Amino acid sequence: MKNTIKYALFGAVLALVTPAQAAALDCYKVSTAVKKAVAANPQKVLEVVAAQVAQNESCACEIVKAAIVASDADKKLVASIVMTAITEAPEKLRIIGQCAVAVAPDALAEVQAVVTKVGANAGDGYSAKGGEKGSAKGADGAGNTPAVASNPLDFPGSGPVGTTLGGPGGFALFPPGLQPPVVTPPSSTSEDL
Repeated sequence: MKNTIKYALFGAVLALVTPAQAAALDCYKVSTAVKKAVAANPQKVLEVVAAQVAQNESCACEIVKAAIVASDADKKLVASIVMTAITEAPEKLRIIGQCAVAVAPDALAEVQAVVTKVGANAGDGYSAKGGEKGSAKGADGAGNTPAVASNPLDFPGSGPVGTTLGGPGGFALFPPGLQPPVVTPPSSTSEDL
């Protein structure tokens, strides 16, 4: 009975791990295809990146790295590859920039310039399709973004909310008005002695 349970659990774990490995293998295959396509025709590196990122957004990092390595890209070409990939997968903006810098650290300034430029134009609002980030429209759908957004990691008492009641750390153990009852011990002189 114990062996049956062990094998059943092992099978369940293996069933959960296999799809994750399959996705990783697909990205490897995509990056290999990108390397071959760029090596065969280095002038069309941007077209290859655009087509592959549009088809496989989850593999954008591997596609960008493969294109940079296969084309032996200079700083300007690295920035162009990053711009092309971000255009096709804007929600992968940060990861694309990080992957490009990982294989071409000398192009850091150019990649940062592209990421900053595209990130500033993307806006911080939400789209009318259901709250996806990266849309230029605001929460009301008319393009009006809120003036100040609060960050839950900000120190209490700072930001648009104002000061926190009870001091910088909030209320003490009990908020005002909910103090525990005061219990006095019985007197030390008792009639039972």
